[in-house]
Amino acid sequence: MKRLWQICFTDTRVGFDGMKDSTPILFPAISTLVCVTLPFAFVGFATFTTGSDDINATNAGSSEAWLQLSTGVIWTITFVLCVVGFVCTWWLLTSVYFFGMARLFNISIPWQKWLGFSCWSAVPLITVPLVLVIAILVQIIPIPSREVDPWYIELISACFLIVPFIWCARIAALGLRSWTEPHGRGNVYWRVVAFVPYGLLLSAFMIFCIRHMRLI
Repeated sequence: MKRLWQICFTDTRVGFDGMKDSTPILFPAISTLVCVTLPFAFVGFATFTTGSDDINATNAGSSEAWLQLSTGVIWTITFVLCVVGFVCTWWLLTSVYFFGMARLFNISIPWQKWLGFSCWSAVPLITVPLVLVIAILVQIIPIPSREVDPWYIELISACFLIVPFIWCARIAALGLRSWTEPHGRGNVYWRVVAFVPYGLLLSAFMIFCIRHMRLI
């Protein structure tokens, strides 16, 4: 927990300096998966409870209530599994990317360490469910005496959504600086290499959110 606090808030470079020889994977991986999927598991529990209340309030043998309950539970489980699968795939792809870029510049760091690096740099993604809820609330809460939302509402939502990805890119950049600067890699290397994957992920996420928020 001390290292997590150090990497995310206090001194990222010092935190990655201490992981050059041994890069732990389980702690950041499990923490990220639990924190990202927990909100969706809560949604599933809420769906189950609502469905149970509907069954008790109407008819215990109602096929419509049971169908609604089953659909909600199956949808939630599927969504959670998709999130877990996406996050794990993201770690694998980014670790291969960082490993490939390191080898391109003759930096000999094993792939397993880059997998740990990817897990640690992606820890701020645990805030995505929270910022997504905030961005949605900004969109749906009405403004008194305004029939149409002003232009800055979209900007505020976008700013909230951007934060986790910029945070991840910053951690990755400082981590790359810690691991590659002794090999002669300068500022351009660790800044550009760190920004590329999270810039692409941010672009895809923003397109997805904008398309769905228009439906709200």
